[in-house]
Amino acid sequence: MIAVFLAQWQKEKRSPYAILLFIALGIMLTIVFGMGAAKKMSYAVYAGDGLEAPQAAEWVRLLNREGKFEFRLIEEERALRDVREGRAELAVKLMAEDYRIVMAADNPANREVEELVRTVYNEELQLRAAAASADDPQQYLEDVERRLRQPPLALEIEAADGGEPVRNDMSLQLLFAFTLYTVIMTVGYKVNAVMEERSSGVWDRMILSPLRKTEIYLGHMGYSFCIGMTHIAVALALFRYVFGFPIGDRYGMLLVVAAIYTIALVAVGMLLTGLTRTPEQFGIVLQIAAAAMPLLGGAYWPPGTVTNPIILAVSEFVPLTHAMEAMKGIALQQYGPAELAAPLAKLLLIAVLCMGVGINMVERRSH
Repeated sequence: MIAVFLAQWQKEKRSPYAILLFIALGIMLTIVFGMGAAKKMSYAVYAGDGLEAPQAAEWVRLLNREGKFEFRLIEEERALRDVREGRAELAVKLMAEDYRIVMAADNPANREVEELVRTVYNEELQLRAAAASADDPQQYLEDVERRLRQPPLALEIEAADGGEPVRNDMSLQLLFAFTLYTVIMTVGYKVNAVMEERSSGVWDRMILSPLRKTEIYLGHMGYSFCIGMTHIAVALALFRYVFGFPIGDRYGMLLVVAAIYTIALVAVGMLLTGLTRTPEQFGIVLQIAAAAMPLLGGAYWPPGTVTNPIILAVSEFVPLTHAMEAMKGIALQQYGPAELAAPLAKLLLIAVLCMGVGINMVERRSH
């Protein structure tokens, strides 16, 4: 086992660029998309015909009061040019009693912006209509504003256990998503060494040596595990201590989850080895599987976005789904051993099933 492990390490020392590339890719993706997710989305608005500058500024103030998005008033020509040339998703045309949305393509985010603008316009126009029928419109508006600041009833939201509700942090979610995604490629290509040795004949020579098959498998899988763990540990440490991501103080528990997740990935890699016949086939299948896992697990979207029951059922067989659940629970909800038991047990079950089936298929093919 040690001899096989060291042999893989010698090959890594001669060409460490692949693992360094995957670590750098995960960090780059998180910085680009994760840090961008933490920022408030900004959209351009412009004044339509007949809308004076003070009126347009008031509508912008009302839109920004919601705090969900940032709206900035710019010139009409610039706003339309940005949408036309793809630099902006949409622009909002403000009018005295109506609005228009100019967008390049329809998507859920744009519909959310339109919903907010419609709500603000409806509420404000209803308030103005009510004030117009009052004896003193200005006094009526001031009374409404005062009552909104000091409402007679207040609504408080609590979690099921009576504590503060936990809000999802998309920047943190994307940190875990991209780290766990890129490590799939790292571990997969290390496991592919089994397929390469079988194709080149090295595997047959090792079988004839004093090494037992168990030692050969453990040497390859142990090395793949160490490389995967190094990848995750380095990425999490960089984001915690260098970039200041709020992953919490329980770094050790995150590494425990990472270790079990890496074991599951090694097992999935062995299953793919049993399903394919050449290193080239393995590489193609690995890329497809690596791209599908985050999508099936909903790693790139807020919780609750994926509602299709078939996709949700399939995601239960994806290791990344349970690793994401455990890591987000540790960082955001202070998960303890009791809460982590379910996702970690699922990861171990996937590891056992994939490892057993994968090695069995590899051995059957060799006879």
